[in-house]
Amino acid sequence: MLKIIGGKYRSRIIETPEVGTVPTKNMVRGAMLSCLGDVSGLVALDLFAGSGALGIEALSRGASDAVFVDAVRNTSLIIKSNLAKLGESREVLNLDYLAALKKLKEEGRVFDIVFLDPPYALKQAYQESINMLLELGLLSDDAQIILEYEGEIEVDRTPFAFAREYKYGKTKVLLLRRN
Repeated sequence: MLKIIGGKYRSRIIETPEVGTVPTKNMVRGAMLSCLGDVSGLVALDLFAGSGALGIEALSRGASDAVFVDAVRNTSLIIKSNLAKLGESREVLNLDYLAALKKLKEEGRVFDIVFLDPPYALKQAYQESINMLLELGLLSDDAQIILEYEGEIEVDRTPFAFAREYKYGKTKVLLLRRN
């Protein structure tokens, strides 16, 4: 179980998958949303969504829409359940991240915020996801991508005008902005 920490759903409890995911700690989740600033009216993509907590936090703080992606069927069902408990009806894709990004391109979707928190063992997923987001035109002109990771990752920051890294114990957060 996990509590939403801000916005209209503050203090509401959501389920977390029992195995296969490591939920983002409250302190880190709060910091991630704070460094994004005002998310009112923005569209979020929660890639590797797990419980959906990051996308739900964005919705709670005023994001106009969020799409959730997770390749594990049971995890996708938990996200749908969490959204239903909050009275939210949002798109939840039970697909591999690359297949999901291609599907979102076909749907003509564009995102202002992307939460990128793959399993830490999938280090290549960070750069692959960013490459696909850029290549498929899924990012708005002012898009922000926020990465959560441990250890070190290689990410090409050159397509982004702004990059800032934060550290919370072993967890690191990298914020990338297009403009």
